[in-house]
This record gives sequence, C-alpha cells and structure tokens, in this order.
Amino acid sequence: MDKNYDLKIVRRRYRTQLVQGCQRGLLAAIFFGLTAVGTARATEPAPIVREATGGYDTGEFLRRLARMHVGGSLSLNWRNVGPRKPGFETQIQNEVYLADMYFGVDGPFVDGVPIQLEMNMPTASQGKPQLNQMNFGYRRVDDFLFQFGKFLVPYGRYNELYRPDQFLTVTRPLLYASPDSLDLVIRLNSPRPPISSGYTDVGARVSYYPPSSSPWVPDELTAYIVNGLGEDNNRQRTFPNTDNLGIPALPGTGSQIDFGHSNNNLADNNNSKSIGARLVWSLGDLRFPWPIPEGASDLKGFNFGLSGMGGQYDLEGRLNYQMYGVDWSFDYLGWNISGEYEYAINQFEDPVLDDYTSPTKVLGFERQTEINRGYFVQAAVPIIRHPSIGDRLTGVLVFNQMFRRGPIQDLLLDPTLDGVKYSSVNALRVSPERATTRMDKYTAALNWALSEHFALKLDYSYWVMGQASTRSVTSLGLVDIYQTAFSMVVGF
Repeated sequence: MDKNYDLKIVRRRYRTQLVQGCQRGLLAAIFFGLTAVGTARATEPAPIVREATGGYDTGEFLRRLARMHVGGSLSLNWRNVGPRKPGFETQIQNEVYLADMYFGVDGPFVDGVPIQLEMNMPTASQGKPQLNQMNFGYRRVDDFLFQFGKFLVPYGRYNELYRPDQFLTVTRPLLYASPDSLDLVIRLNSPRPPISSGYTDVGARVSYYPPSSSPWVPDELTAYIVNGLGEDNNRQRTFPNTDNLGIPALPGTGSQIDFGHSNNNLADNNNSKSIGARLVWSLGDLRFPWPIPEGASDLKGFNFGLSGMGGQYDLEGRLNYQMYGVDWSFDYLGWNISGEYEYAINQFEDPVLDDYTSPTKVLGFERQTEINRGYFVQAAVPIIRHPSIGDRLTGVLVFNQMFRRGPIQDLLLDPTLDGVKYSSVNALRVSPERATTRMDKYTAALNWALSEHFALKLDYSYWVMGQASTRSVTSLGLVDIYQTAFSMVVGF
C-alpha cells in the first residue's frame, strides 16, 4: 500500500463526509436564508460587498467558517458487575448509562491562529455541560506551536486518547482510570492512577517540531505551565464576593490529591503552578506531532514518548506531587502492541486520632508520602479485516499492574470529629506502619468498527484484589471484581 496514501487517510480522519455534510448544510441554510431575504426585498438595490473600506465580506466569512471542524463523541454503555453480593459497586447489575459525552468546534478561523472550544457532559454530574477546553494557538512561527487557555495537558499518549472513539476497549488502563467509568476499583490503601484520562487544565504551552529527519532528534518537544491538580475536597481561594470572602480551613478529613481530576476549576487554588514537559520520537508512518487514535489505519512505525509533571496542589502550598511516564507504541499493518509505565509520588495530610474505637478528637494532621506506580501492556490484532458488515473487527488483550507504597490508613465510617460528623474518614494511627499493595487487571475485548463514526465494543475485565488493600473491619477490601460491558460509540 502506498505510504503517502496512508498518511493522507490519517490526516483526513476528522475531515469526514459527515463533517463536510454538516458544513455544507450550514452553508446551504445561510445561503437560502440570504436568498429569501433578497427575494422579500427585490425592490431594494443589491447589497454591495465592501472589502477595502472595512465593510462586511460575507464570502470571506463563509470561507473561514468552512475551515472549522465540528466534532464530538458519545457512548451508550451496558455493564454487569459481579460478584452478586452486598458491598460497594458489586450491587450494579445490568446498568445502562451514557458516558464520555463531548461536543466542540475547532479550526483556524483566523489564519495561523487555531481556536478550540469543547464541552463535556459528565455522567456523574447528570449530563450538566461544563467547559472542558477553550484555547487558541499561534502557528505563525515555523516549526512552533504556542497555545493558551484551557487545553488537553500533553502528558502520556493515553491521556490524549480520551474520547471513546479514539481507543479500542470499553474500560481504560488502570493508569488513566476515568471517574465516569468503572475503570478502577478503589479500596482502602489501594493504588490510584496519577491522573484520569483526558486531563485538561488552564495555562500555556509551547511545542517545537524539529525539521530534522534524524531518528535521534525528537519529533516533538513540549513544555507547559498549568494550574495543576488540586485537592479532592476542592478548597480554593474564592474571587471577591459578598457571600463568601473567607478561605476554607483544613477540614477534619485532611487533604488528599484529586486523582480523578473531578474538580474542573477555571482558577488555581494556590500560588504555585505546575510545570511539565513531553518529548516524542516517531518512526515510519507514525511520524506525526499528535497521537494517532488506535486502529486508525494500517500504519507501520514506532512511537516513543517521555513525560514529566509536578507542583503543589493544596491551598496552603505545603503538599507536592510529581509524576513521570514512559509510553511506546508499535504498529504494523493493523497489528499493534503498546504500553506505558508511570511513577508518581505525592504527599497528603491525614488526621491523627487519639481513640479509634470511638473517635471524637483530632490530635493533629500528619503529612505523609506515598508512591503509586504501574504499567500496562496492550496487544491489538485484526480478526476480520473486511467483514461483510462494517470496516473491521479487532481483538484486544490488556494486562495492567499498579502498586502503592505508603502508610497504612484506617477507614472510619460515620465518625464525629471535633463536633463535625463525616460519612467516612481516612485516618492515621500514631507512627503508622507502611505497606505495599498491588492491583492487577485483565481485559479482553472486541472492537467492531461499523464505519468511521460508529463502533461496537464488547469488554470483559477482571480486577485481582487479593493484595489491593489492607484488611479492616469496615472494608471488604479483598474481594475480586469482574465486569462484562458493551458499548455503542458515536464519534465525528
């Protein structure tokens, strides 16, 4: 197959017939609207298009509008979680839900200045729209891209493949578990991912794409500064408001990092900013300055990336986090093997209680450090390249492992601490012991691409929880979880 032809297919993935049809429909609606107005005012003189004198040029506006790409995604999912016994998410059987709903527009409306606006409708927020991305770039300097606003943080390959039409399975790897899906089973002292898939933040980035063809020179060098992750209890300095002028105090539950990035804030919660960088090497057909969706085409090549990020995340500016990652992907005519390794270290503050049998008093808050690390390996194989219905049937196997090394926390249910009642609290004993926990996950999936915009996914995942937690009288902890899931995905 001609290599240049494959490259054109990938570059035009998002300039599809559906998008072109939407654009033509929009242009046709505007055209007929203008025609109707012209007919109703047939006795009036024809409007004069003025360009040199600063008048409004309708034709130029329409040409610029045609450059914009309207896109989005949606997945309708069914899942059955087992075993069928009381406790946590195991009571969910035959659940149907909408997830990963995105809608946006992007493109170079102004020459050399691409803009992007994307909304997300999270399942946990009952589909209420929230701003996911809003940014503009500057491409008028050769081999450089400057980007400002709220953008997708370039950390890891799988973080950038966040929409369901961009990855092959229903669930994501443990390293990028999404709060909208059962990608990760959380237990007391269990490993947690550094960030969730599709992590966006407010800040600025600069990317350089060297014109060199040497395999030793990275194809992309990116540096960025963003607000960074925050606290899971979402404490932040508020803007001046007569209803709330104070700064929230440290709650009785302590301070924990917002692993899932469920707090989609538009302002930072502290003085410190987070900095990060990413380097990407690519060979063969994968030599592009952006991640290629899984199963996009029959490509040949190798992709290798290094990522790093760190900063402070709490209101007082005392707790730090750092994360580092290595990702790679090898494609050969529909066969793919990829993987990623992550190492993250972060600090947290937990309350220290004087009496665990009937806790009422907080002795203080102790700062501790934990390490979360892990990896996944994924293999994708074309089972039927040209089925009678659809474009391709692909089989996927994934193996995940994650580890946590940190102090042993105790889970307390319905405690009253210093007069305030909490539903649950992770607390520390005096001089707590440290332990290592491990979680494994196996996934087998089928991806049936019916067209470029519609796919069906069937996924079976099994979480091995035997060493994923520490025993506690208030936590099941060690029960293995398995799930069968089916997904219908639309992306355009």
